[in-house]
Amino acid sequence: MAPRFSKTPRLLTLFFSLFFLIPLVTPVNFVVIQPGEGTPLFPKVLKVKSADVKTYKPNGQVYLLSIWVSTADAKILGAEAIGCWARADCVLFPRSAIYKRNTTSVKEEKIALREMKLSQSDAMAATKNYLRKNFPSIDISKLSDSSLRISLPNTGGPSGGLIFTIGLIDFFTPVDILQGQKVAGSGTITADGKVGAIGGIAEKIIAAKKAGATVLFASRENCGEIPENVSGISVVAISTLEEAMTYLRKPPDSNFRGVTGCTNLGA
Repeated sequence: MAPRFSKTPRLLTLFFSLFFLIPLVTPVNFVVIQPGEGTPLFPKVLKVKSADVKTYKPNGQVYLLSIWVSTADAKILGAEAIGCWARADCVLFPRSAIYKRNTTSVKEEKIALREMKLSQSDAMAATKNYLRKNFPSIDISKLSDSSLRISLPNTGGPSGGLIFTIGLIDFFTPVDILQGQKVAGSGTITADGKVGAIGGIAEKIIAAKKAGATVLFASRENCGEIPENVSGISVVAISTLEEAMTYLRKPPDSNFRGVTGCTNLGA
């Protein structure tokens, strides 16, 4: 005689179904961060409008790096969080670590755009100071913030300061700064050339590689967040603009791929 098995009661089946289903469709208090894009600045994004200052055509490309962050108003469901957690290029952060209490997407967008504008002003100041010191024959008296024309819709934050500065220096100097290289970077900049830390450096390395960059400059303050096993790109940690320019003035090393400039990598 064949054994007889009783069917699971419908109520119990419903209970277990809801037990596993409800967390998947319930909002969780996390923010999703993923790699964004590497946006080339030449020839459309970064432009200079000044008839009184000579510019030179770049021999190479510089990339502004971005990350994708879910907005302050976004509801991240449990299923989305699990999907992000299972992917190597997706990170979950507690909402309180990214956004202030009671903020909104509109408020955050205004802050990000203001930070972007300030980074452009800082980049122009850093560029002028660098040229004044290293290329005194270049007349920079007519350069101002209004000389800049940067077209970057839906992008904000302060992390473009370094790469804007490298792009501007390449515009204004007759020296072949880039030497045909594809250079990415992410870091704040001050008028005297100090390079500051930014968020999402691991995701920005992925974005730089996808864009085809061979060199990525990052602040030395980010060394503890840079992955130990970086391949396919040279990640160069720096503290100042001068260090970045010194690196670019050397003959390109097509064989090196990894991290340099970090003595506390992984700390």
